[in-house]
Amino acid sequence: MSQEDEIRQSLELIQKAVLSLDKKIENQGIRIGQLEKNANILPAAQQLPAQNLAYEVPLPPTPSFGQSEQAQDRAAAAESLSSKRVENTNENTFEENVAGPLFMRIGIAALVLGISFFLKYAFDNDWIGETGRILIGLLIGLGLLGIGEKTIRKYAMYGQAISGAGLAVMYLSIFSAFNYYHLIGSATAFFAMLVITLVGIALSFRYEAIPLMVIATAGAFAAPLLTANGQNNQIALFSYIVLLDLAVLAVAVFKNWRAVNVVGFIGTAILFSTWAAKFYTEQALGSTMFFLTIFFLLYSFSALIYNLIKKEASTGIEQALTLFSGFFYFGASYGLLYLNYGFLVGFFALILAGYYFIWAFAVRNFTPEDENLYTFLAFLAVGFITLAIPVQFKQNTITISWAIEALLLMVIGAKLKKNSFVIFSVVVTVLTLFRYFFLDSFKYNQYSISVFNPVFLTAVILVGCVYLMAYAVRSFADEKAGFVNKKSLMTLFFIIANFVSVFAVSQEINTSYNREISSVSSLRNIRREKIPVAPLNDPLNKTRINNNFYQTQEYKQEQEKITNLKSSNSIALSIFWLLYAIGLVAFGMVRASKRVRVGGMALLSLAILKLFFVDLWSLGRLYQIISSMSLGVVLLLVSFVYQKYKDLVKKII
Repeated sequence: MSQEDEIRQSLELIQKAVLSLDKKIENQGIRIGQLEKNANILPAAQQLPAQNLAYEVPLPPTPSFGQSEQAQDRAAAAESLSSKRVENTNENTFEENVAGPLFMRIGIAALVLGISFFLKYAFDNDWIGETGRILIGLLIGLGLLGIGEKTIRKYAMYGQAISGAGLAVMYLSIFSAFNYYHLIGSATAFFAMLVITLVGIALSFRYEAIPLMVIATAGAFAAPLLTANGQNNQIALFSYIVLLDLAVLAVAVFKNWRAVNVVGFIGTAILFSTWAAKFYTEQALGSTMFFLTIFFLLYSFSALIYNLIKKEASTGIEQALTLFSGFFYFGASYGLLYLNYGFLVGFFALILAGYYFIWAFAVRNFTPEDENLYTFLAFLAVGFITLAIPVQFKQNTITISWAIEALLLMVIGAKLKKNSFVIFSVVVTVLTLFRYFFLDSFKYNQYSISVFNPVFLTAVILVGCVYLMAYAVRSFADEKAGFVNKKSLMTLFFIIANFVSVFAVSQEINTSYNREISSVSSLRNIRREKIPVAPLNDPLNKTRINNNFYQTQEYKQEQEKITNLKSSNSIALSIFWLLYAIGLVAFGMVRASKRVRVGGMALLSLAILKLFFVDLWSLGRLYQIISSMSLGVVLLLVSFVYQKYKDLVKKII
């Protein structure tokens, strides 16, 4: 290699070393900046000298030829030291969290408790009169507010806690002056608490202090309870609550202070419930519903208005506030209306459903990216529709209405490609099936006619709706329909429809035979009641009379008829299952559907097992012949079809 090539190669190595050094220095600078940020280092003008900082996080020296490994080792050591400093920073942060807010709260509580003990000791020993006690309380509250005013700008959390304690002491002082010592009237106490509340609200806005706003809001809602005089003044009380709720709404428009919404809603619910439990009468229905509706509208707006105005996504608290306000409103309205206006409650639920549909539409247009809030509001609307049906209707009408609702939801979801509506449809379908199987199906014995009875009609409509839902999924839905894929959802609906069909017809068969069996048993019991009763002191005569009855020709004929009816019932059930299974298999072959054929074969296997292990061993000779011959013919026909058309079957499969 020539000398020129060696020089060029050396220059390239030097250039690579310099670039590597620049990169490492840049990384160390970023790391030091991060450490300064985490450790809250003083501003640049007040930082430690450069040599100290270099000592804490040493920079790698300029590498020379043959020293690249040493430079890498030093960089690794610097990174290890940096990670240890980050761990120490986290430890200091945890320590600050414990020594700051936690100790501060405990200190405030201990201070208030100590002042309370001192004042109580002074009161017990008559050191201070009643008026003096109230004045001392107010002075302590004002003093705490003054301390909070001095410290809140520099130490925000500390100042907020001190100011909140001052507001609490002043509330308690006014309450004591009114309730315990009767130094002031209810109007004066109420006005004084309102002034304290306004001071707290003003301070909270001035310093952006949510805790102060929460304390002020809680005090404002507590004022009517603390100054109550036992008289019913609904208009004044509810008007005051409306003003407070308007204030909560105003805060919700400009501030995302959800804690204020929560405190306001709880306060409104407590005041309304307390008044209603003590003073409500039917004559106050109109005014009560009027104010209750205003409360609901204000809190439904305050829960959602900030997100729509600021176009921000919801965090979950909005959904919770909307849910609780809606159900509190409906529950309270239900309690007020049900006794004399129960026929309106279902329509009332439908109105709420429409109201939440409007909100869902607004969310879709103002914050379309907030899919969670839109889905939740749509779910509330569907929920109130579903709730309106059992509230307004009775018996099997509820099941039919739910089935139709599930169908409409599925059509909307599949056609508009909205998976949320598909999920709602599945949920309503589950409710419908639960009601049919565990409520409606037990009412067969109430009807004396087969097929043309409300329970079987319910099953027919339910099956039809489920098949139409499967068709809607097949025609409109995406491959991913809801939480399962399209084919799986269609299979689910197919299984549901066929299961309900088999169950309903089987119930009809059993119920029809049970009616005949009950009729024969009733006639036998009537004849049994006509037999003379043996004296109580003659058990032998009683036994002889019973034996004579059981040995009569009429009893034997009736017993044989009951046995034949039970056997006919079992055979009819087995034959129905066989025919239905053959129909499924044939339909599956025609439609080239493996799922249908498998379902048919499963039902056919169940029917075969029943015939072999139940009918052939527990029935009479005649019914054994019928069942075995029916089974043989069916199996031979199925086998023949598969053998004759095996090539076609293979092509279909």
